[in-house]
Amino acid sequence: MKISVERNTADDMYGRNYPYIARVEIISATMDVGTVYQIPIFVEYNGLQKSFGVDVCGFRVTAKHPQQIVDPLTRLLHGLVNASRLPDYVFIARRARAVFPVYTINEQVMAVTKNGPVFKHVELAKVREYLTDFLHEASILGEKGLSDKLHVRGVSRSTLGLRRPICYFKKRITGQVDFWAPVFQAADGKTIYTYAVNQRRAAAKAAGMEVLDLWELVAEALIGDGRLQNKFDLRPDRLFPPHWQEIQGYLHKERPLQINQIELPQYRDGLHWLAVEARPDEERFGLFLGRSADDLAQRVKADFQRRGLL
Repeated sequence: MKISVERNTADDMYGRNYPYIARVEIISATMDVGTVYQIPIFVEYNGLQKSFGVDVCGFRVTAKHPQQIVDPLTRLLHGLVNASRLPDYVFIARRARAVFPVYTINEQVMAVTKNGPVFKHVELAKVREYLTDFLHEASILGEKGLSDKLHVRGVSRSTLGLRRPICYFKKRITGQVDFWAPVFQAADGKTIYTYAVNQRRAAAKAAGMEVLDLWELVAEALIGDGRLQNKFDLRPDRLFPPHWQEIQGYLHKERPLQINQIELPQYRDGLHWLAVEARPDEERFGLFLGRSADDLAQRVKADFQRRGLL
């Protein structure tokens, strides 16, 4: 790969905070020959001392001069390459301050640990589960289930910076293999995407409905691959309020869904019935979908029973 440092010509706050750009051109090392990454170089002040740095795939490189970033950045990028790929995701253990690269390789997802084991599975959810168990046993995450957990972030295909999921698609059916995939907004803001069945799946922005459009695409792919029996077994979860508000604008409100003492707002859009569960501790929303009011009620009840809420 070829790395050069250029001045950031943006005449705004972005340009002042990131006065230089590290231009990374892939000419070898990975399968993405011809790809160019534009990594922003930030500046920090400590009294009269000034330093520069980049954040790449959750790792930070700093130097006293922008040009001095090239060598350590080259070493970092070469160290991140696995099976001719840069990571698609990273898992972050915040309290342990540890980052674990995650790669999508053919039909498998793979997480690597430094000088330790590699964890592989067709589902990202299982890889996170395996890695979590190992890190608890190694006392990196502390006491199991109490002190820390792994957070997933996507890796930008333009800057190699981290992207927070806008929501997740997940399947949790007792007796079946889980599916769990984070959904991200693309850097250009025009699409959202996730990885499923060995492929990047994307849907164009559509004033909120892109979440359900992508849900349909992923469900069809999983059904075709034999990993999902019914599209309603897959559901969008942990949507941020703005995304839920956009979707809500397309829905017709129905009588609330009552499951024992739990009441959920209920809607329909002409094709599906939908219930929304607020998660006030996270300020996010989970969606349930069904082909009818009765189907939706049974799905919500089954999920509540699985989670011990009933």
